[in-house]
Amino acid sequence: MRVVEAARGSLNVFVHLNVPYAIKSGRTLHLQIIQPSRDATFAEPSEVFSDRFPCVVFVQGSAWGEQALGASMAFWCRFAERGYTVAIVEYRPSSLAVFPAQVQDAKTAVRWLRTHADEYSIDTGRIVMAGDSSGGHTALMVHATQDLAQFDDEPGEPLDLKAFIDFYGPTDLGRLNAEPTTMDHSDPDSPEGRLLGGISPSSAPALVQQANPSSRVAADRPLAPLLMIHGSKDRLIPFAQSVYHYEALRSAHQPVELIQVRDGDHGIWPAIFSQPTADILDRFIQERTASAGA
Repeated sequence: MRVVEAARGSLNVFVHLNVPYAIKSGRTLHLQIIQPSRDATFAEPSEVFSDRFPCVVFVQGSAWGEQALGASMAFWCRFAERGYTVAIVEYRPSSLAVFPAQVQDAKTAVRWLRTHADEYSIDTGRIVMAGDSSGGHTALMVHATQDLAQFDDEPGEPLDLKAFIDFYGPTDLGRLNAEPTTMDHSDPDSPEGRLLGGISPSSAPALVQQANPSSRVAADRPLAPLLMIHGSKDRLIPFAQSVYHYEALRSAHQPVELIQVRDGDHGIWPAIFSQPTADILDRFIQERTASAGA
């Protein structure tokens, strides 16, 4: 027999699968909620979920189609152990509802989480939104419009998101082919074409402009802090897409940071969703939400 010491003081996580938050277009939408918890062995049941933590509302990338909501689960479970509630958002795919349905759904999810904060250990003063790829685009659109009535199924109900994180999201759908890429983004059957209703983005410049978060950036309307992370060798969404939006925000004197992951490609791979990335996210969220802490 060997004797080892019981580990004490660390956080565990409890995963709530397929939590419904809305019904839209005849479809029930769900959240995957990762909730930090105390060790139930050494705490009373009433204390296991008694703390309040910052919340990351994460919009999973999917080319705006059906989402694989478990694709980033392992990373976010590890991240939640640092003391974060994480909610992975399901939105309506473009085959069911075209732009801006995905933006509307993400906003609805935030408000549902605010209403159910006590159940999931959420500090409502420290909620941030993140997203990757198409989910990054959705997060950027929420970032640009969270204080506007546009693209909102519950206008007038504040979101009060304190910061945003974008992983390699497209920003200007009309310029995706301007850099080397593995896909013809101007095809009506491309992810961008399907998002806009099955048309070539090049044929609808006004609609492309509506779907560009940069179009709503202005110096006289303060935006929440934004962190952008993009691989230098992204073969699907060129790094230039992040540069376009970064430059628009910088020109408007908005708080933004851009991190290039050298040799990083597209998608949730360890090259980008890594321990160093988790450290960057942790520091960014703590610094940008500290003044709102409960």
